Amino acid sequence: MVLWSAYSLKNLWARRVTTGLTMVGMSLVVFVFMAVMMLAQGLERAMGKTGDPDNAIVLRKGALSDLESAITRDQAAIIAVQPEVLLTSEGRSVAVREVGLHLTLHKAHTGILTNLSLRGSAPEVFAVRPQVRMVEGRSWQPGTTEVIVGSQVAKQFPEARLHQVLRLGNREWMVVGVFDGQESGFDSEVWGDAEQFMATFHRPVFSSLTLRLAHASLLLQLKDRLERDPRYNVTVKREPEYYEGKAENLARMIRMTGLFLTVVFSIGAMLGATMTMSASVAQRTTEIGTLRTLGFTRLDILLVFLVESIALGTIAGLAGIACAALLQFSTVSTVNWDTGTEIVFRFHLAPEQVGFGFLFALLMSVVGGLVPAVRAARLDVVQALGERTG
Repeated sequence: MVLWSAYSLKNLWARRVTTGLTMVGMSLVVFVFMAVMMLAQGLERAMGKTGDPDNAIVLRKGALSDLESAITRDQAAIIAVQPEVLLTSEGRSVAVREVGLHLTLHKAHTGILTNLSLRGSAPEVFAVRPQVRMVEGRSWQPGTTEVIVGSQVAKQFPEARLHQVLRLGNREWMVVGVFDGQESGFDSEVWGDAEQFMATFHRPVFSSLTLRLAHASLLLQLKDRLERDPRYNVTVKREPEYYEGKAENLARMIRMTGLFLTVVFSIGAMLGATMTMSASVAQRTTEIGTLRTLGFTRLDILLVFLVESIALGTIAGLAGIACAALLQFSTVSTVNWDTGTEIVFRFHLAPEQVGFGFLFALLMSVVGGLVPAVRAARLDVVQALGERTG
């Protein structure tokens, strides 16, 4: 096998121009395949990190998002003091009543109007979501028209940076702080005082209620009691599950579109590999005949050309994966179909994706090189040697 590998690599180098072009084509296909997986994984990871497994979110039954939900003040007051909810040292429930709205801002460089999530909340939000921390300025003061913005909002929207003033609902809102949500969907949101938002936008009810559980295992107990009680008419979900569900449709679309493009491109790459290996067979008929007279079997010839094709796919696969890995340093902004708002996230490369990409490259190389390898193995010795004589 070592001998065959060295022999195959020498032959690839001898035809380095056609080999290089084929490798580039296969590498691009692997790159597209990896980029699509990383894009979908990055979106799901960002939305998954948006929630905390120790939190439960309460919405009106049938509501797909907080924009469609409504929780009355009386309902929120009762739900917040359920026995499964974590208590502070002062005996207060770790819960936050929130209202979900939309905010439209001009994006940097393009100037395009973009929808962002505007979350009305309360100072207790940092106890409910301890992964969120302030990185610039300070939090808003309750009862004021102050807001804080996610790190991605501050980067992409000049009018929402620290100390800027936003006009919302015919009122001016001062940006007093920037927070970091650890690359979660919160980084693409604007937060402020729920009571002020409700008064400004004439919202008499809250959109949702987020509870910090005393223990993550208590969710089912809380869920069963609240959802069975007709007084509430609510749905209870673990917070990461809720946010992951909001990105499910977009992630599915990305994967389906990417799979279609990958299949189309891979057909071209496999045809390129087939033509490269077929040209190699045509140029080496005398060499193949010589190998047969030296005692090499048809299986040996088949394996030589397959190893050559696999070596081609291996190098191309590694190159495609290496290029795709660089995408981890870039961010993507897109509109989440389920909410209609902008979300910013990074490409994410998982170890299993590297394995899938490498196997995909090997599959293309085997399929593309099998027909030429079989053709080489079936060459008649006399005919192969006779071509040179002729």
